[in-house]
Amino acid sequence: MPEETFGRNTEGREVPPPKDPGDLYVLGGMYYQGLTVPVDKEKAAALYRMSADRGNEDAMVRLGIMLMTGDGLEQDYLEASKYFRMASERGNYDAKYFLALLYSRGRGVDRNPIEAVKLCLESAAGGCSGAMVELARWYRDGTNYLDMDLGKCVYWLKKACDAGYAEAMYELGAMYAFGEGVTKDEENGRILLEYAARYGDTDAEECLRALDEGKTVRP
Repeated sequence: MPEETFGRNTEGREVPPPKDPGDLYVLGGMYYQGLTVPVDKEKAAALYRMSADRGNEDAMVRLGIMLMTGDGLEQDYLEASKYFRMASERGNYDAKYFLALLYSRGRGVDRNPIEAVKLCLESAAGGCSGAMVELARWYRDGTNYLDMDLGKCVYWLKKACDAGYAEAMYELGAMYAFGEGVTKDEENGRILLEYAARYGDTDAEECLRALDEGKTVRP
């Protein structure tokens, strides 16, 4: 989006975008969410890109997510990895998590389980709840060269639950409710699933329905 075509004021004059990367990021968020302006994800992405190219880590992550998911932009894993790496090198824990996902799945980068685990551990240790849940799944399933370790799986899920992360409540709740590698505890499993469902987790809702129907395995 060329700066000279950014927009026009009430008098019809062209208005350039702000110069400050933080202001660009905020304005991008307004267009992304439709706050006081119409939703325009293409314009949001352009503003995020300007902000990211001027060093704003949050903009790097937001743009990376849009590119990774194809949200308002053509999906481009390679370009997403570029922005995640830029933010990761600045120590951004969310960026490390998303870059770990790309390395784990070989999207936009050569598949590298060792690098994926390294980045995910750094991200989880830095407080990223998504990374905690991803690590827990890897330990549960024994993927990315990790040995199956239900103790570490539960450890990371509990940490993410303590942070109020619905996906972790769903995963741990389902494990307890259906006795997946842990002592079955349907009562506490239901409590976690109900919390996750309250936060909008549809998988948790399915699990609760399955328990009400007397099913013994996670749907």
